[in-house]
Amino acid sequence: MGTPPATSPHPVAPPDTPGTSALPADAVPAAGPPRGRRVVRRLTPLAISAAGLLVGLGLWQWAGQRDPVLFATPGRSLSALATITEDGTLPSALLSSGRLLVVGLALAIVAGVGFGLLLSRARLLRSSTDWLLFALQSVPIVALAPLILSAFGFGLPAKTLVVFLTAVFPITVNTAEGAHRVPTTLLEVARTFRSSEWRIWKDVLLPHTVPYAMTGVRQGIAMAFVGTLAAEFFLNASGVGGLLLAASTQFDSATVLGLTLLVSVLAVALMGCGRAVEGYFARWREVRP
Repeated sequence: MGTPPATSPHPVAPPDTPGTSALPADAVPAAGPPRGRRVVRRLTPLAISAAGLLVGLGLWQWAGQRDPVLFATPGRSLSALATITEDGTLPSALLSSGRLLVVGLALAIVAGVGFGLLLSRARLLRSSTDWLLFALQSVPIVALAPLILSAFGFGLPAKTLVVFLTAVFPITVNTAEGAHRVPTTLLEVARTFRSSEWRIWKDVLLPHTVPYAMTGVRQGIAMAFVGTLAAEFFLNASGVGGLLLAASTQFDSATVLGLTLLVSVLAVALMGCGRAVEGYFARWREVRP
């Protein structure tokens, strides 16, 4: 009778089959968070925002019932908005303010992006104007209203200039910063391949600068919105700013609070659009070196 074959004290792993490879014993596929947890994570900010909105409306209602002269209730404020909407006052004011906002912001975007790119290519100009840009950005434009009024009067050019000045500086600064962050290796490679100045701008500078410029545009939208109301409030009582001024001088708290609510909703909507545009172009920043 033959002796049994010797066996190893350790088990022998079966040979790999074609197309497969052996995995370590502790290699467990990483599982994402449960679906319920992801849903809760997405809904939590919305729930917090909704709760804050309800608390704010409750406090507003309480203040309106406590002092009806100083604080109109949300119902009275919405009723006042409906009244000036039906007689055509509010639509006309919104059209006037929207036209001013679009014109001033468009001019600020063109000038801000153009000058920001110019600063990135002219280092001497950038080093000599950096301090001036930050100094002008810190000056409240409302303080310049008397000077603008004396130079341009009460018309549309004066109000457009106010909106332009409030929006152009963040756009310029962010655009110049984005162009300044372009890797020098890319510029050197472009010059090595004898790329023209136009190709350098088109293929190197602009793709890296656009995400930063969009951040400046988002900030410029908020500043232009404030500048529009300030121009209508201080230079010429027109548009939504003019309605706010007229209602406040008449102690019409319902119209004032209703217009304030409308302005807040419009500002949130504009900022949402700005964030969406910025988020779209921010993907360029993530994939660029």
